[in-house]
Amino acid sequence: MTGFVTSYEIVNFLRDNSVYHVSEAEAFTLVQFFDSDGNNKLSFQEFLQMYLPCEDNVLRNITLDRPSRRVTRYDHLPRDIELSITNVIEKEVDLQRRLEILKRELEVQYDYSPFAAFRSIDRYNSGRVDTVNTGSFLRQNGHYASEMELLAIIRRIDTDGDAVVIYSEFAEFIRPSIPAPRSVNYAPPARSSSAYRAGNSSPLKNTSPVRSYSAQRSRAAYSSPVRPSTVSPSRMSPSRKPVLRLNDEDELVHALKELCNQEQELESGKINLSHKSDFNLFDAFNIFDVPRYGSISVHELQSGLNAIGVYPTYDECDLFITRYDKNGDRRLSFSEFSEAFLAHDSYYANMVNRRSSNYVPRVVRRDDVFLPHTSFEFQTMWRTHIRVENSAESLRQRLNARPGFNMYEAFNSLDFNDDGRISSYELKRMIESRGYFVGHKEVEQVIDKMDKNKDGRVSFHEFSEETRTKSPVRR
Repeated sequence: MTGFVTSYEIVNFLRDNSVYHVSEAEAFTLVQFFDSDGNNKLSFQEFLQMYLPCEDNVLRNITLDRPSRRVTRYDHLPRDIELSITNVIEKEVDLQRRLEILKRELEVQYDYSPFAAFRSIDRYNSGRVDTVNTGSFLRQNGHYASEMELLAIIRRIDTDGDAVVIYSEFAEFIRPSIPAPRSVNYAPPARSSSAYRAGNSSPLKNTSPVRSYSAQRSRAAYSSPVRPSTVSPSRMSPSRKPVLRLNDEDELVHALKELCNQEQELESGKINLSHKSDFNLFDAFNIFDVPRYGSISVHELQSGLNAIGVYPTYDECDLFITRYDKNGDRRLSFSEFSEAFLAHDSYYANMVNRRSSNYVPRVVRRDDVFLPHTSFEFQTMWRTHIRVENSAESLRQRLNARPGFNMYEAFNSLDFNDDGRISSYELKRMIESRGYFVGHKEVEQVIDKMDKNKDGRVSFHEFSEETRTKSPVRR
């Protein structure tokens, strides 16, 4: 044990807790933010700044007053504590990612400059930004923040602990950062501060639990050049691929959440139908395969649905077949048809798979193949299918109609660890980063829908196939 925490150790800790989407470059940026002495490592006090609340001194002191517990190199904390620590790191990294995207979007605006941005907040030309003028600026733009939230914003930008932000601090914060590798020989650019205020700061400076910042380091920021990195370029972690703009990314996440809801609605209908003891896949398939060709066309599907009292359009039937048709022949075989009625839960899927045909004579009307209550559930299941496919196509058309939407960038936004595949964990993480709650089973259902080769993850080709519009009819 060295008494310090490095970005490499943070990444290893995350890996031990099954978090793989945080790169070492992102962990290094996180260390840089809380590192007050420029050694690219976190001391114990710097580590506390990342985990202890800055605004609630009572809660902070309660935590600090607890007796220490010795943990050796190979010991582990209780599982819930390690998960909470992991969650804090993930949220910090998520915040860094979103901030970086916003900074880069801001930087390319032709009429933007850091000084003009600072002056737009500092409306009284006092040379500093505080909670008062920040709150006023936010209200002018339709956002309302509490005093605690405003103070948290200021303290995130402020580097010398006086609870106000001068231009050098503001410009350093708003400038996009470049991911850097782990290296003890690399000195990050010093965050500028005001040297002349070192001895005349607000009383908050002595009581605020923020990162320490010395006057000497402030002077060094103006006089000493940044030391060059001694790390070989080949060891540097690559920056992330281009991702969607935040508003397009928000729309993508909203669409994915809607998709989760739709798949859960389908799953519930399949489970309800599996409870009907007379329902089986053989008789259900034969309702549509009247000529016994062993497959169902769009016309045969529409005719069969009309016979049982469901009246979709030709385009809606075509959407259904497009989803479940695996070999591209525009017809549904028995196995493809079965997938539409087998629950994702293996227990209910096996329950239906074990049932054989009721050997209904061909002279029986197609709406009398099952018992009345089963026929009603069967009709309901079909209406759910049609509604879900309509809603899914509407989401696809809405996404593709956005001027800034790009499938490749959308895929990169979801592919956190840049391995060319989207896992259920990455999808769940992205949805929950926008404040939505989604269960693991719901995410698995969406992944299963997109995953054509059934390897448990979604490639770019599979993702683009799912997000590409499938119908010329506008919804």
